[in-house]
Amino acid sequence: MKFKIIPSKHMEAYELLKLQKEAFHSDLIKYKDYFQSPAAESLNYFILKMQTSLHYSIFVDGRLAGGICVVKQTKDHYYLYRIFLGSEFQNKGLGSKILQELEKQFPHVKKWSLDTPKDNRRNRHFYEKLGYIKTGEQQITKYLTLIFYEKNL
Repeated sequence: MKFKIIPSKHMEAYELLKLQKEAFHSDLIKYKDYFQSPAAESLNYFILKMQTSLHYSIFVDGRLAGGICVVKQTKDHYYLYRIFLGSEFQNKGLGSKILQELEKQFPHVKKWSLDTPKDNRRNRHFYEKLGYIKTGEQQITKYLTLIFYEKNL
């Protein structure tokens, strides 16, 4: 499978939001976080996030497959706010390759940070195998605790 990461276009917002909701639906049900969950976002909020961050579309074999949202913290520290793939593109080894490619697109970035649910072992394993180190955690709701990660390059 060939993929490319390119800046998102406004006209892709609706399809990207559909993929995001699909990717995060099980988290919405599990954590009951109807205010901050990516699966509960409105189109207007999604478009605002696209406009106020670095937003990328992931294409796999020419098809829109997911997205990435990056927020600049400082000139050499970026926050991976969100990465998602539609279910059809998950569990194919793409995530690792996509994140490695994203890092290559930002050679000046020396520190990446992100968060993920504490009880999501799959996500935690994924980030840890890519060199991310746990730096803390915070309980968000009765059901959700986030783990914070950093990777220094």
